[in-house]
Amino acid sequence: MNENNIAIYIRLSNADEDTGKNKDESNSIVNQRSLIHRYLNESGELSHIPRFEFVDDGFSGTNMDRPAFQNMISQIKAGKFSICITKDFSRFTRDYIEMGDYLECLFPFLRVRYISINDNYDSNDYFGTTGGIDVVMRNIVYDAYSKDLSAKIKMAHIQNAKKGLRGSGYPGFGYMPNPANKKLNIIDPEAAAIVRKIFDAAISGKQPAEIADMLNSEHIITPGMYFRKKHPGTAKFAHTSEKHQWEYSTVRQILDRYAYTGASVSMMRDLVSPCSKHSIKNPREKWIVVPGMHEAIVSIEEFEMVQELLIRNRKSEKTIHHYPLKSLMVCGICGRKLQRQKETSKKPLRFNCKYGNIECKEVFSPSEEELHKIIYDGIMDFIHLTDETSRKIDRKKSSLEKRKNNFDVWQRNIERRKRDILAVYEKYAKDGISKEKFLSKKAALENDIQKLEKNINDLKYEIEHCSDSINVEWEANCKMFRDAKELTYEMSHAFVDKIVIYPDQRMEIKWKFCQY
Repeated sequence: MNENNIAIYIRLSNADEDTGKNKDESNSIVNQRSLIHRYLNESGELSHIPRFEFVDDGFSGTNMDRPAFQNMISQIKAGKFSICITKDFSRFTRDYIEMGDYLECLFPFLRVRYISINDNYDSNDYFGTTGGIDVVMRNIVYDAYSKDLSAKIKMAHIQNAKKGLRGSGYPGFGYMPNPANKKLNIIDPEAAAIVRKIFDAAISGKQPAEIADMLNSEHIITPGMYFRKKHPGTAKFAHTSEKHQWEYSTVRQILDRYAYTGASVSMMRDLVSPCSKHSIKNPREKWIVVPGMHEAIVSIEEFEMVQELLIRNRKSEKTIHHYPLKSLMVCGICGRKLQRQKETSKKPLRFNCKYGNIECKEVFSPSEEELHKIIYDGIMDFIHLTDETSRKIDRKKSSLEKRKNNFDVWQRNIERRKRDILAVYEKYAKDGISKEKFLSKKAALENDIQKLEKNINDLKYEIEHCSDSINVEWEANCKMFRDAKELTYEMSHAFVDKIVIYPDQRMEIKWKFCQY
């Protein structure tokens, strides 16, 4: 039975106008709290009941995964509250389908009374319904309003982008906010010098990987570490290791950034749909580019020259033969890529660390031939294990398919017992049976429902777990290289993330399939 407590739920979205960054709680939350407590104090039957608050500050009503909300619902399900109250339906959720589920299904089943003050709704006045077409329409309006608000915010961002104004977040590496107008950028001299150095190296003919090696050898700070130095205590780049080095991808991102020509570049990504958290890359023709919005680090001619060189290098790379362990060998001391030594009559081909401190000079790998055998054997062992696991899973799937028929039987039994609970309650309401007998029968039927639901959930878990036991990508990789006679570049890069070599020749292989 639910404890006679009241759950007060208060929510504020980041989109609300009165959100303040320097306030622990916004005025909107204060107003909601004041309204709810005044309502309860003035209600004779509710004024003496214990109250507990659940507050989500900065969460959208379309998002059901709110920490305080989920905590409240879990406690309601555990029977700790008999009443839930909000300022209005939109504070609870802006999704009218979810709102209907709570009003029609969950709360009536749990015998929880729900009150929405501004909507003049009290579930005690209804029985397992939303309260009529007016309440349904109001929830639909809240849902539509949220989507409309999201679209309007997006349009505001687009309008600012067309003016060349930066939105939220920090400027890219090489720039910092203009103190006079934080939506505009000015050059950060220290970072801009690094950007200029990278472009100069690219213009001189160096490829991104060579530029990364050059920057690492000169101990030049990476963008992530530079941001941490400039903005200590922020979440961005907080987990970047101090040993992090320049890599091909980091250099390439800088060389591809058109904003270094002085242009404002926006809308490179877009939300999948209004209120969605997921975004996708926009094609270049959809970018919003406004030239001359800040001081350039490189000229447009220099930027275009670098792009031509990168395209030319990319075409020439296609004809280069990549040896199997290219870019996989890493120094266990400094984290840089190991260099491939030339083979001589006295020394077999191996890898060592060209840069770093004195300890790095002691880092050298076994011979390339030995490495090939170790990696090849490890991959083939994984392929054979995957094949055997796949056969076992196929047999298990066949067995589970036969048991799927139980779903319908269990579900029908659940519905039957729910009807029995309602029938027992009606008898009790009409004084047909005693309270003790009603509670006893209700408990027995609810126990049966829990067992049947557990059976369904257990079988669903078995089916889902069985399907996920082998990653589809790995099955395809194993099939592709099952008959390989030797290690190739494609094979090693499909299965190996990196191979770390330490001074005592200890070797650590980080397999990609261990990440799943």
